[in-house]
Amino acid sequence: MAQVAAVFFALALGLVTAIGPVLSAGDGPALKACFAPGTVKADDLLEWEVSEPDPAWLVTDVGATPRLDIIEPPDGTVTRTRRAFLDRSHRQVPDPAKRAGEPEYIPEGEPRLRFRHTARKVGQFGWILRSPQGRELARGSFLVAPAAGPVGPLRVSRDNPRMLAFADGSIFVAIGPNIAWANGPDRLAGFTRYFTALKEAGGTHARVWMASWCGQIEGTAPDAYRLDHAWLFDRILALARRNGLRLTVVIDNHHDLLHGKNVPYGEPKADPTAALASRLDAFLAVPVPDQYRRKLAYLMARWGADDTIAAWELCNEIDMAQPIREKALPWVKAAAIAIKEADGDDRLHSISWAGTDWDRVMGLPGLDLVQMHGYVMEWADPLGLYRVGTRDGVQMLVGYADRANKLKRAFCFSEVGFQGTNEHNPGNDHDRTGLLLRQQAWAGLMLGGYGPAMNWWWDNYIDARGLWPVYRGLAAVVARVNWRDRDLAPLQPGKDGPVRVLGWQSPSQGLIWPQLRLDTWHRHLEEGKDRPTLGVPVTVRLGGMKKKTKFTCRWLDMLSGDERSQTAVTTDASGNLDLVVPPKIIDQVCLIGDH
Repeated sequence: MAQVAAVFFALALGLVTAIGPVLSAGDGPALKACFAPGTVKADDLLEWEVSEPDPAWLVTDVGATPRLDIIEPPDGTVTRTRRAFLDRSHRQVPDPAKRAGEPEYIPEGEPRLRFRHTARKVGQFGWILRSPQGRELARGSFLVAPAAGPVGPLRVSRDNPRMLAFADGSIFVAIGPNIAWANGPDRLAGFTRYFTALKEAGGTHARVWMASWCGQIEGTAPDAYRLDHAWLFDRILALARRNGLRLTVVIDNHHDLLHGKNVPYGEPKADPTAALASRLDAFLAVPVPDQYRRKLAYLMARWGADDTIAAWELCNEIDMAQPIREKALPWVKAAAIAIKEADGDDRLHSISWAGTDWDRVMGLPGLDLVQMHGYVMEWADPLGLYRVGTRDGVQMLVGYADRANKLKRAFCFSEVGFQGTNEHNPGNDHDRTGLLLRQQAWAGLMLGGYGPAMNWWWDNYIDARGLWPVYRGLAAVVARVNWRDRDLAPLQPGKDGPVRVLGWQSPSQGLIWPQLRLDTWHRHLEEGKDRPTLGVPVTVRLGGMKKKTKFTCRWLDMLSGDERSQTAVTTDASGNLDLVVPPKIIDQVCLIGDH
């Protein structure tokens, strides 16, 4: 084979520097590396560009584009194949210059083909560029150094299957709210503000939609992907990566399905009802349609290697678009199989459901994570069927957690808060200090979730009222727990007594929240009563601890994570630990350790 032009890497200023030879089957397509040699680490997202591509390859169908075989150490066999994806650079139009009907993002340069890969091992890697038909076009290599921190992708922990973990077993606690999209003239400025604030508060995770108005690649015609929104989503992921955040990415959502926003499935109909029926029948076909499979393949080619993505969520509240369970559930099962087949990085997969029968869908095979949605219905329940049951924002999550535990999968409350709209949400208006936000966040974790419960109202509530520090205390306390403890499990909250005891416990440690049952958002905000505290000490007995062992009980502030006091307690011969809850404390948890 003849030697051809060198591999290049692009510097920030647009300079191009040769970094080594490429072996090719002849003149023609080769590979340009968009990273500098000698700087690659095991958790880096690497990118290459195909030079001189055949025009026939410049399509959205990654089944018709070249492939890149990655040869991983130490055995030197092909262990991963990546497909090239169609890409195009864009620039954002300043809002004052934008006119009605004009695009928000203007393309720059010609369409191009790119590959992405994350090398999660250390050593000398090889690669082979092949045509769509498998003919070798070029080959080369790159050296990978150890990563600076834990390497992804995230998995369910082997040590504690209620939690998520990196490849080395270190636990990842998903701390943060929904940040589903950003509105306004500069979406990236919005994401920059939200992600930066969450990072500064100790956050680690958010849930983001690929919505028709912010990041959805599908357009008005099948396979005609909107490369401007793909470009936008690239930058959303890059902002998250810069802030050390992992994202649950929602591929589709009920709003776009209902209203036909960039959901090019079914036959066009003049009647909106007929159009919706045709769209849902086509989109929810079983097995999933080839058009949907091609979308999944493109998503995985472009973003499948990016460990910023904690999990893929197939659709937000699919039952809101198709309430007939006999049609929705078979599609979920088929789509879960389809994404497992498409996802060569084997990420975590899930879906979300609006109905109270969510355990029907969450128990289906192919889904790794259970997600639950539950809102306070005080101002959104005209018949009063659910209102009273949501006046205790902690208790309303207890029953959900009991049901989730029966599914024996890691779970989280991925949408909670006051039900309402952006324009009318009396709950958020009244709860200016985030009492419900804080209580539900802690309850989501203390009931056994792989992270705190995720509030929905990030933009016009958390950000607008400066409530990001709610996550600071959570992050500080979480960092002091040994989550890899195989015996660590959530407590079952009792049904009686003035104190509801939530938390995690094992024989050697515990994180306990003695939460007063009277301390509810409704009693404080709507009835106008002071938040209650204990008038006298209350003793909580914890069984199953190490016998005759001295433990230190540290009382930590839930808002800041700071230690307020500590006591020493010795367990009896049966392993019982009598934890004395002091009077007058409020918003404190107890960290128990045998050290």
